[in-house]
Amino acid sequence: MPKVKPEKKSRKHQEVKSQGIMFNTGIGQHILKNPLVVNAIIEKAALRPTDVVLEVGPGTGNMTVKLLEKAKKVVACELDTRLVAELQKRVQCTPMQNKLQILIGDVLKTELPFFDVCVANLPYQISSPFVFKLLLHRPFFRCAVLMFQREFAMRLVAKPGDKLYCRLSINTQLLSRVDHLMKVGKNNFRPPPKVESSVVRIEPKNPPPPVNFQEWDGLVRIAFVRKNKTLSAAFKSSAVEQLLEKNYRIHCSVHNIVSLLHFDYVHSQSKSDYLCIRLESGPVFIKNLNAKSSS
Repeated sequence: MPKVKPEKKSRKHQEVKSQGIMFNTGIGQHILKNPLVVNAIIEKAALRPTDVVLEVGPGTGNMTVKLLEKAKKVVACELDTRLVAELQKRVQCTPMQNKLQILIGDVLKTELPFFDVCVANLPYQISSPFVFKLLLHRPFFRCAVLMFQREFAMRLVAKPGDKLYCRLSINTQLLSRVDHLMKVGKNNFRPPPKVESSVVRIEPKNPPPPVNFQEWDGLVRIAFVRKNKTLSAAFKSSAVEQLLEKNYRIHCSVHNIVSLLHFDYVHSQSKSDYLCIRLESGPVFIKNLNAKSSS
């Protein structure tokens, strides 16, 4: 029988193993280890001594300890109970212990408390749902300084006409002001992720725009269902037609309105498509749908 060579472990792996903590990259555990980056993020957050800070994914507490020095209170949300124990051990028997509150569980399923500023090195797989959970949170917070995968961060700040401009860009910029702060290389983490990262600052618009966000998001979802697709093609889909009619009938039912409308699409001799609403008195053309949606 040939000898089986033992699997070689990297020096970093051995160091982590000797500390008794094996990070689970499957749930996005990439600990920010560079103190210069940690300090830069905290500086960009512009914390005040009276601030309550929400930190998502504190890990072993590299950033948490420095936040506790600057803020009145830190609320840390962590899923992994092993890292919770490590964080508690780090502040035990120090003046910072009473300033730290730990929420154990999935942040997407947790009711967020009041906070002034959010600072987070997020698991990248929850980036999008967390951003919108944050933007729809009430009462309003002052700002959020968040670490994202580079491509996701660039989508957040993309402008009309940019290649990365998408539904995420529109909805985020509708509800907030977004700025790209700095790039962070993968070697600043332990273990290093497979992608590069960026830090973004989000400031919610207060007061928010006077729109129903669920209805707006439904419209944008249809408009961006396929890249470079015309609005005509998007709205002529049978599924979209049925959805529009169903929603209209629900609206009429809720508001006790007698529904006299029938949705249909017609094609004119000028080769322009129109959304046609048929009343008892005949058709009414209300929208030329041949304009292209932005990509």
